[in-house]
Amino acid sequence: MIKNSSLKTELLISILLVIILGIGAIFYFSYNYLKKEIDISQEEIYNEKIDNIIYLINQKYEILLKTQMEKSYEESFKKGTLNIVKKVFDKNKKDIFPFIIDENGFVVLHKIYNKQNAHLYKNREEYKNILKNKNGNFDIIRENNGRWVIFKYYEPWDWIIGYRVSKDVKYEQLYIFREIFLTVSLIIVLVISLMIILIVRNVLKPIDMLTTVSKRIASGNLDTQIKVSGVKELKILSSNFEKMRDKIVEDIEQLKEQEEKIKAFNSKLQEDVRLRTKELEEEKRVFETLFNDSSDGISLLKDGKFIDCNLALLKLLDIKQKEEFLNLNLNMISPEIQANGISSAILVKENINKCLEKGSIRFEWLHKKVTGIEFWCEIVLTKIVINGEVVVHGVWRDIQDKKMLELELENKNLDLQESNHELEASMENLIITQNKLIESEKLAGLGSLVSGVAHEISAPIGLGITGASHLEYICEEVISKYESGTIPPEEWERYLQSSNDLVKVIVKSLQKTEKIIKNFKQVAVDQTSELKRVFNVKEYIKGILISMDRLLNERNIEFKIECDEMLQIESFPGLFAQVLTHLISNSLEHAYKDTEKGVISLNAKIEDKEFILEYRDYGKGILQGNISKIYEPFFTTNRNNGSIGLGLNIVYNLITINLGGKIDCISEENRGTTFIIKVPL
Repeated sequence: MIKNSSLKTELLISILLVIILGIGAIFYFSYNYLKKEIDISQEEIYNEKIDNIIYLINQKYEILLKTQMEKSYEESFKKGTLNIVKKVFDKNKKDIFPFIIDENGFVVLHKIYNKQNAHLYKNREEYKNILKNKNGNFDIIRENNGRWVIFKYYEPWDWIIGYRVSKDVKYEQLYIFREIFLTVSLIIVLVISLMIILIVRNVLKPIDMLTTVSKRIASGNLDTQIKVSGVKELKILSSNFEKMRDKIVEDIEQLKEQEEKIKAFNSKLQEDVRLRTKELEEEKRVFETLFNDSSDGISLLKDGKFIDCNLALLKLLDIKQKEEFLNLNLNMISPEIQANGISSAILVKENINKCLEKGSIRFEWLHKKVTGIEFWCEIVLTKIVINGEVVVHGVWRDIQDKKMLELELENKNLDLQESNHELEASMENLIITQNKLIESEKLAGLGSLVSGVAHEISAPIGLGITGASHLEYICEEVISKYESGTIPPEEWERYLQSSNDLVKVIVKSLQKTEKIIKNFKQVAVDQTSELKRVFNVKEYIKGILISMDRLLNERNIEFKIECDEMLQIESFPGLFAQVLTHLISNSLEHAYKDTEKGVISLNAKIEDKEFILEYRDYGKGILQGNISKIYEPFFTTNRNNGSIGLGLNIVYNLITINLGGKIDCISEENRGTTFIIKVPL
């Protein structure tokens, strides 16, 4: 005989174990599946957020490229871009925020870290991992709260852009699911356990006095208590008898309940009919109120004819009586042709058919009052059923003011487009003007060269002409005396000596003139043709200074040239001539006053396959706030004296674009200015 307590315990434990294992399996697979889906979803969401940041940064980078002065403006563009990113994407949330690591490895956008406290994060594994991979995502383990970072690499600026998200935020829904699932599972287990206990107790309850109970039940005594104890078979039989008795009692009770329910249902049905009738009457009253008191015009249309309207519609069309409106044809309150050029009659039929087909339609319509004034309405047609018949319910709203505003806005847009075209034309003219000014600056330099050469050759040519004239004079005098036979020997010797001296003077002057013209020819050809050739650096600098001699003679400027006499390079001498001409002109214009004594030094050398030219004056220098602007076109501090601000812009473009080099400026106020030019060979 199996003990009741042992059987119940084993049965309860077995069932609960199966239920708990099933719930645990469901929780395990559901939890891991949901976690995987959340990981995929969060990665997509934050990749999109990072892409938005990269898109904004890339827009700024493209604007920077259009300026063609990336080196000058790159830092200011980066700072401005960081400020915009912070304003747009950094929402001051502690658990979610973006970060940016710049090209130097500093965190420039972060809630906590920055360039100044780099020692706090430089040795962290997660920081090293981000720098190593540049693209990806990973978890950061923390005792109190883990974190998740996702990041991407922005190549043009060598930046890493990412987001740091608290794992509590990332898996917030997962943790809620876990708590709800475990709570519900616990409740289910408790409820099932209670049910199992009750079921097992009833199923195993012994049957007492089975024969007596059977006779009482058979005689119709359904209140007989069944209390049987003993072996398993008796318990099963006891249960079956009890079920049979309970079933009979239940059937009787159900018949009584059904009878009561039928009575209650009939009573409720009558009450529902009464309430529904009252609701229909209320709905009818509300509909009539809305129909008559609405500020919008309302009409009812059946089989193409108006059957009713409200007062607002009569007022909208300037009609006094409803009967007058009901007798109107649809075409009588619309112009013959709509604004799109289609007949009103055709569009009326199309719109009514669409309404009957779709159930509702909304459109704009050009109407006409009975006085002939045209105005715009927004029409909403709805198919409804009244007393079993299909009726088109129309709502008319006056939008004349709105259409006028739209027309005004369209005209303003056209004006703006025209203004944009004018601005574009002005920009093109400005670019053309800038190019012409640059070319004028180049020609001005060549003009200065020509003027200087003309001044240089005037002295030797004048000396040669004077000597030739004097030689001609003494020759004629000697010839006259020779023909008359009165020339003494000592005069003849004096003539020969004077002739020889004059010829030497003439030859020397012509040789000097030839040298000046040859140098001018070479410099002029270099500046106009810009051909690449091998040239001696020191001689070429001296030639440039000779070509500028007239300009330099008017100023008290000393030039110091430090360069190897044999230094030769293969490059574009004409470009170097233009660079030096503009640098010297810039020093004369800004560094020294007209009568001030000054020194300009030039140091040329070759290091690591680069030609290095260091140009320095010792004048008044450049203000620190202006150093970053000196290469900008049209920037000048001497506009009042006729400067247009293109000299250093031309120098910058010649060196960086034409020669592929770079130029750096070092200046201190009242201590002079140094330009260091490096050109690859």
